[in-house]
Amino acid sequence: MRFIKIISLIFVLTASVIFYACNSAEQTTAKIAYGQGDFKKAEVEFDKETKQNPANEEAWFYLAMCRAQLGKAEGVKTAMTQYTGIGKNSFKGDLTQMWGAMYDAGFNEYEQGEKIAKENKDAEAVKKFGESLNHFEIALALLPDSAFVKDNITAINGRINTILVKPTIDKGVELEKKGDYEGALTEYNKGLAKVSKGSGAYEVIIYNVSLANLKWGESLREKNQDDPIYKTKYEAAMPYLEELTSSKDKDNKLNAYELLIQVYANLGMTEKATDAIKKRDELKEQK
Repeated sequence: MRFIKIISLIFVLTASVIFYACNSAEQTTAKIAYGQGDFKKAEVEFDKETKQNPANEEAWFYLAMCRAQLGKAEGVKTAMTQYTGIGKNSFKGDLTQMWGAMYDAGFNEYEQGEKIAKENKDAEAVKKFGESLNHFEIALALLPDSAFVKDNITAINGRINTILVKPTIDKGVELEKKGDYEGALTEYNKGLAKVSKGSGAYEVIIYNVSLANLKWGESLREKNQDDPIYKTKYEAAMPYLEELTSSKDKDNKLNAYELLIQVYANLGMTEKATDAIKKRDELKEQK
């Protein structure tokens, strides 16, 4: 996961900021509060101004800036929609500067979160990643076409999910070691309910779900080779492993095909097993 750091540091707005358009009492009050760094008061007054003068581009823009300073991502998005809808784009320079400040804050908080995570302080790490996520969401609200900001948001969400489900995964692994495959699957399914489909954490969990089912199936077959019930466990693992073959992670794809070869062979699906061997070998050659 790579973050591109933009050198755009502290965005300080002073009373020297140049405002445009005629001033109402609300806008005059908002400007003064904004210049003094009282963004809560400025937000209230700019909001009043936009309600009585919806075409006031300046009021919409600085309402968005107030909300950015206050960490209100959804509020920024609402105000920016109105600002861009007017179509003048009079505050392009200030917008770029604020975007850089929000991006830089998000990047720094992400780095802090990683340092905290290495100390195994999961709760603190999740909090710091959450702060980072909020700043990136604000940056995206300011400039919705920032594709790499979207990638950062996806990556951080995945990072948070991974930390949140780690205790569940660890418990499932311990239950597997004891031969309690049903209990392990219960834990893994709890984890699945907490993560987004397609995320890194999701792929880790469905791999564990598949592995637990295969181990359970082998255990059942060892107890009674004549009882075909073990096949139900292979069947349960199959859709998750097939889903993993579409992973962007080559290691995940390779692991999926390794297990699918066993699944297809045990279920008498010879053609699919042969195809899985071929695709596994192709992936190995690419490594």
